[in-house]
Amino acid sequence: MIVSINNKIDMNKINILYNNEIYIIDKEPYETLEETYERGWFIIKNYDNYDYNELISQSIININSKKGMEY
Repeated sequence: MIVSINNKIDMNKINILYNNEIYIIDKEPYETLEETYERGWFIIKNYDNYDYNELISQSIININSKKGMEY
């Protein structure tokens, strides 16, 4: 079990350990845990390809496109 410093579990964030670095990804409203992890891996794998704000937007667009939304 992962517990924060104040001993409360934050259900609105996920942690991914990759290449000895911990990435903390905020969960979006109405997003499933599976979608958050998929978006988190998209962010990690594309971290050097976009500036931060564009990366977050692209990760959301990627998930929504898989649900049939068009941009």
